[in-house]
Amino acid sequence: MRNVKLVLGAIAAAALFASCERETSSSNLIPIDGVIRLSDQFSGNFALIDKNGAAVDDEDFEGKVMLVYFGFTHCPDVCPGDVGVMSATLNALGDDAGEVAPIFISVDPARDTPQALSDYFAFDERITALTGDEDAAKAARDGFKVYANIEPLPDSALEYTVNHQRMFFVTDRAGQPQIAITGGIGPDELTQLLRRQIEA
Repeated sequence: MRNVKLVLGAIAAAALFASCERETSSSNLIPIDGVIRLSDQFSGNFALIDKNGAAVDDEDFEGKVMLVYFGFTHCPDVCPGDVGVMSATLNALGDDAGEVAPIFISVDPARDTPQALSDYFAFDERITALTGDEDAAKAARDGFKVYANIEPLPDSALEYTVNHQRMFFVTDRAGQPQIAITGGIGPDELTQLLRRQIEA
């Protein structure tokens, strides 16, 4: 991925954020960098399909706090690390993990078929991986104001990569996005933020 494009995408989306500030954990008052409060311009709506080809939308998770990440299975480095953070965070949450719906939404629906998602996420069945056609995938990105752009790789067998915003989104129990967290956060910090939303 091109870091410059990721930064530009993050800046473009940040213009729509209600405010940008450091969030503080309610448990130990340690500031967490890269946490952005979101405005109601973020709908959090999506209507996609899961690894079994079944229709899934945001209303299916009402009553739970959603942890949403946009990525793609052919990502060579960033996405696997962030997906690993999602999994480690669920472990750290213990019994509270049942209060969270961890969701991965593909920014590469052409390659991320249900079967591809099933294979990729076999290591952790707790994560709901979603894809869809191009229109449905774009609508999902629009609901979270996520930037994604295909970059051709003419000298690679992969043919292209997808530059995209690297963020975790946390919703309330009604499905409304509340905060966005820049990628690179560790499971300890992410666990703190999720516990805070669970207890809200």
